[in-house]
Amino acid sequence: MIPFLAYPLALIALATVPALAAIYILRNRYRRRDVSSLLLWKFNVQSKAGGAKVHRLQLPLLFFLELLILLLLVTAATGPHWKLPQSVRPLIVILDNSFSMRALHADESTRARAEIFLEKLFQRQPPPATRLILAGSEPRLLGAPVKTWAEVKELLRQWRCWSPDTALDSAITLASELGKQQANILILTDQRPIDEKISNPRLEWHAFGWPVENVAIVNASRTAFGDQDRCLLEVANLSATLHTTKILVQTGTNVPQSLLAALGAQDRQRFVFNIPSATPSISAVLEPDALAEDNEVRLLPPIRKHIRVQVALTNEAFSDLVNRTLEATGLRATLTENPELVIHETDAVVSSNSWSLRCLLPAESTAFTGPFIVDSSHPLAEGIALEGVIWAGAMMTNTPGEVPVILAGNTPLLSLRDDAFSRRHLTLNLNPQLSTLTSTPDWPILFWNLLKWRAVESPGLKESNARLGSEVILKTTGEPVTINLPDGTVNTFPKTADQISIETPLPGIYSVSMGQTTNSFAVNPLAADESDLSVSVTGQWGAWGTDSERRMEEASLVWIFGLAALGLLALHLYLLAAGKGGR
Repeated sequence: MIPFLAYPLALIALATVPALAAIYILRNRYRRRDVSSLLLWKFNVQSKAGGAKVHRLQLPLLFFLELLILLLLVTAATGPHWKLPQSVRPLIVILDNSFSMRALHADESTRARAEIFLEKLFQRQPPPATRLILAGSEPRLLGAPVKTWAEVKELLRQWRCWSPDTALDSAITLASELGKQQANILILTDQRPIDEKISNPRLEWHAFGWPVENVAIVNASRTAFGDQDRCLLEVANLSATLHTTKILVQTGTNVPQSLLAALGAQDRQRFVFNIPSATPSISAVLEPDALAEDNEVRLLPPIRKHIRVQVALTNEAFSDLVNRTLEATGLRATLTENPELVIHETDAVVSSNSWSLRCLLPAESTAFTGPFIVDSSHPLAEGIALEGVIWAGAMMTNTPGEVPVILAGNTPLLSLRDDAFSRRHLTLNLNPQLSTLTSTPDWPILFWNLLKWRAVESPGLKESNARLGSEVILKTTGEPVTINLPDGTVNTFPKTADQISIETPLPGIYSVSMGQTTNSFAVNPLAADESDLSVSVTGQWGAWGTDSERRMEEASLVWIFGLAALGLLALHLYLLAAGKGGR
C-alpha cells in the first residue's frame, strides 16, 4: 500500500542527491611524470577533493550513509500518512451543562453519577481519542482531543453545570460534524430524548436524573417605585403534591422576615412588597430541597440615574413651565454643573458631554390639529398619543441630517440629529401660547422619555439585576474596564467601544470598575424549566453498533523516518570520529 504524502512539493529536495554524488564522483586528475628520485619532493600539500573531470568510482561507506540520510529527511518532509486499520472508534462526549444536573438524590448529584459512569467506561476500554462538548445555551467544544482519563478529568473541571438551559440538539449536530459519522457519540444528561427510538448506531444516550419534588424561585425583580423599591418574588411548586414552604426575606442588615407559601400541585404564587430605596440588598431563601441552586436570590437596588439639566430659555414663562415639568419627572438631578442636557433657544455650542433641546418658539406659527405622524418606535415617542391636541408651530421642512419624530403633514414638530461626537441635538417646533400640548399628559411624557433616554445612553450599567445566562450592557467612556466574577475570575478590557456586553455564566454578585467608578449587579438562576425535576429520568436509549468492521484510519509516519535519519546521523558521526568511514 502506497502511503499518502501530505506535502508532495517537498520532493523538490531530492535535487540534493545528485549534488552529493557529484561531490564524491568529480575529482581532480593530474598528469603522470617520471622522476629519478622522490628524495627532494615535499608531500605536505594535499590535492583538492573536488574537480571537473570524472574519476574512477571509489565511493566510501560515508557516501551511502549520507545518501540514505538525505532520502529519509526528504521523505519525512513530505509528511507521509499510512492507512492503518482501527477497531476502536473515537469518542465524543456531550455533557449537559444545565443547573438541573446539580440536583441531589441520595446525597449525590446527577453530575457526579454521570462522571462516575464515564470513568468506568474509560477503565474498560479507553478510545483512541476523546472530545468533550458542553451543552449549555450554546454548545461549546472543550480543548483538544485527549486519550487518557487523567486528561479527561482535567477538562471536566470546566463542567460546572450553571447554564439556564441545554441545547442538546445543537450539540449532537456539532458532534456529528466533528466525528464525520465515524465517531461514537455519548450523551450524559438527566432527561430523556424527544424520540426514544434512536436510529443512529453511533449514538448512545444516558440519563442519570431522578424525578424528585422541588419548590423554586422562578422569578424575582426589584424596580424603582417613587421613593421606594418594589420587589416581586414568584415561587413555584414543580411537583404533583401540595407543598407548604417558608420564604425568609432579609433586607439589608434587618432581621429576616418569614413569608408562608401554600402551593398546590404545579401552582405558583407571587409576593409583592415595597422596601426603602436606601436598602442596599435583599435576599430571599426557601427551605432546603433537592436543588439548592434555585432556593435563593439576591436583589440589588435598581439603577436610578438622574440627569443634570441646564435650562437656558429667555422666555421666562416657558422656562418656568419646563423647569416644573422636569421636576415632575423625578429624573432631574439637583446639580446643573457639567450638564448632560441643555435646553435653549439658540444654536449655542454645548459642552462635549451634553445633548441639546432647541426650542424654536416661533412668533408666526400655524396651528395643527392632526392627524399627527408619530414614530412610535422611537424612545422619545413612547406613550405619546396626541389625541385632540392642538400643536402650533412654524411651517418648515427638516434640514439635511435631521430625522423627524413627530410631524404634521410634512412639517417636523420634533426632530433630531447626531453630530460627529455622537451627541443628540433635538429641535422642538412649538408655540406654547397657541398650543394645548403643554396642558395634556403628552407634555410630561415627552420630557420623561427624553430624560430616560439620556439616562440609558449615559455611561454605566443599564440594570443591576439579571438572569443567569443573559447579557448585561455596560455603556463605556473609553476607559479601561475590569470585571470581577463571583468565583474570583477577573476580566480586563484595556480598550473599549461604546458599550460592552457582559456575559453572566455564574450566579452571584459581579463587580464592574470603569475609571474611578465601581458598580455591581446581581445574577440569579431563574429558569422554571431547569427547576422542574419531575421530568428527570434514569435510563439508556440507543447503543453503539457492535459490528466487527475494521476502519481505515490515517496515521502519520513522519516520526519513523525522522528517528531513522537521526540514528544514521549518529552512526555517521561515530565513523568520522573513529576514522572508519573510508577515504
